[in-house]
Amino acid sequence: MERIISNNFVGDLEDGILRNILKYVKSDTTLAMEIRKDCINIYYRGGSLLKIKEVGENIYNGYFDKNYIKTENSQSVVVECIPGINNLSKANKLIEYIPKIKQQMDLWMKIEMPDGGEREYKHIVAKENNYGLIGKESDYFIGDIEYRGCLNNYLFDMIGVKWAVDNDNTKNLDLALFKMYYGDKHLKTSKEILNDLNNITSFLNNKEYVDILKNDLKEIYKVKSMLGLLYPYKELEINFSQKIEIVYIFGNQSNENENLKNILINIKTSQEYKEISQIVDIKVATASFMGYGLYEKNMVTLDKAIEML
Repeated sequence: MERIISNNFVGDLEDGILRNILKYVKSDTTLAMEIRKDCINIYYRGGSLLKIKEVGENIYNGYFDKNYIKTENSQSVVVECIPGINNLSKANKLIEYIPKIKQQMDLWMKIEMPDGGEREYKHIVAKENNYGLIGKESDYFIGDIEYRGCLNNYLFDMIGVKWAVDNDNTKNLDLALFKMYYGDKHLKTSKEILNDLNNITSFLNNKEYVDILKNDLKEIYKVKSMLGLLYPYKELEINFSQKIEIVYIFGNQSNENENLKNILINIKTSQEYKEISQIVDIKVATASFMGYGLYEKNMVTLDKAIEML
């Protein structure tokens, strides 16, 4: 299987020239690192704070998204932070930019997304279920956010695995695919959600695409666990059962939301649901008291979710 990032890249993050960047990310709970093809993305509040791309053997470029610039002072941020990172000193220089970039992103989000935005809450879900005591005890792990992989555009808000806390068999895990809608502002219409279901069905019926996604997840999980970014914080290989779950997360929705109730009824009675439910289990995540921990016992069917509204 082709590596998502090279062995040299992993080595540089573990104990090479990029080791302080990994250490910084792990020490800052507002940051999350995602593994991409030949690069890593460091996210802050759901936005890409830095992308570090391998451009040669033990050589990297660091990039900042200039779309976050909301000031006329072009010197206040760095667009291409540092090219040709090939030693510890250059990598450490990159770290010095992080607080400044965070401040610029905070300003952008205050103007453009005063409610925090849906993407920020996807990263909260990932952090809650991947790190610390909550991550260790939850029944799902998030491998990637807004996964593109073999897709032209992201179809799933998050991809991951269902790994029940009492299951020691990592070679037979269920694939878990997530759709998230945070608040009324981001809740789609029935037509849009059913169109998504159609696209998901087409994707899942393409064995080649599903195999690519699973292989990417295996590699992501292996690398992240090696780097101490996922429990059990040491190299771990996973494999999949034939089961697939699609999990809907309706964040911060009232339990008297008639619009959401009608949307779920329309989904449940649709031809799209009838077709996709033949190949996957569709669940709705409910809260574990307050928080975004994902637990098997709190996953409910569409019928139960409708009954709760």
